[in-house]
Amino acid sequence: MTRLIWTVGLGLGLGCATSGVGSEAQDSASVGESESPGGSADESESSMSSESSSSTNAGESSDSGESTSSDSSDSETDSASETGGPLTVEVVTLAYGNDPAQELDLYLPSVLPREPLPTLVLAHGGLWQSGDRSALASLCSQIVLGSGGTRACASIDYRLSQDLGGTCMGGGPDTYEGQLADFAAAFVKLQTDAAGLGLDPTRMFVGGHSAGGHLAQVLNLRWAEFVEPCPDPLECPPAIGAIGIEGIYAIAAWDAYDQAFWNGSFACATRKAFGDSPDSPQACVDDEFARPCWDVGSATYLATHAVELGIVAVGNALMIHSPGDDWVDIAEASTLGAALDSAFPAISTIVSIDGTCAVGSHNELLEEAALAACLLAFVGSGGVSL
Repeated sequence: MTRLIWTVGLGLGLGCATSGVGSEAQDSASVGESESPGGSADESESSMSSESSSSTNAGESSDSGESTSSDSSDSETDSASETGGPLTVEVVTLAYGNDPAQELDLYLPSVLPREPLPTLVLAHGGLWQSGDRSALASLCSQIVLGSGGTRACASIDYRLSQDLGGTCMGGGPDTYEGQLADFAAAFVKLQTDAAGLGLDPTRMFVGGHSAGGHLAQVLNLRWAEFVEPCPDPLECPPAIGAIGIEGIYAIAAWDAYDQAFWNGSFACATRKAFGDSPDSPQACVDDEFARPCWDVGSATYLATHAVELGIVAVGNALMIHSPGDDWVDIAEASTLGAALDSAFPAISTIVSIDGTCAVGSHNELLEEAALAACLLAFVGSGGVSL
């Protein structure tokens, strides 16, 4: 096992006020046309083996502020820092499939608390065609450090659209389903190995940034299609909640926004993931639902047509969109929130677009302490509040 130590300075202010739908004012964010929304600024990453690990020395960490969370207990508040040394983060790389892209980094406190850790499993952005798990390294570290070592965070890689056969035109396949299968496999891997990793398999959440947020919310609605049932459902239940950060939830609406705002710069990326558009002679049609891939690949469409499609939301939902991000239309979050609220009144649906959870541009907000605080609050409450 290879171990690296590096020092980080994270000034975490972890108070998080209850959020709601607020101002939709947006600041323009600059982006080169060759970049993908949600792509990492630096997509290079050191190669790590499937059993390698490293540690982050955080110095002093602030308290998580989660003592009022509904699933908190006295034993959970025993931080690893109480051993006398600084709280550190250990990063363990695991393979969840045979493809080189099917790997994840699991961020753990270097000293595990007495209770198994609730875990947030995150997927990176990059318009389904680019990016990697390193984009969420800082956010995952903040989750572990901000919780005082009582939460774990995993950042997954998944096969990219072009590697799954996606094409810009010519009737290519919908490849996002392969990515949903990867997300599900990563989740199952962590549940299956939970005992050895110090995780609580019954308290796990899915989430993601940009395209990863799309995958998390669609997986929440099509869970049974992609996650194989386990022998004892009480030991491996579905995700408690799904989190979308700057997510794309309605493919046709996103494509229209891309055409109007970005002059169609990302049309190819969209078609590599969802096939040709419904109005194309070579439109992609989903085999199971017999409807356009663009529709059944959209969380908003699935929620709006939940009854006729037999769609069930397995977990609560949180959509975060910064008022300072215009790479993706802020209406994506509020529209999905309204659809989920109408279709599934029994689940908790939270939309934060007022700057409570993030104020920065599309990628920069991933470094914000407020974002980590909101995710911790959502996980700590069991997905019912911030």
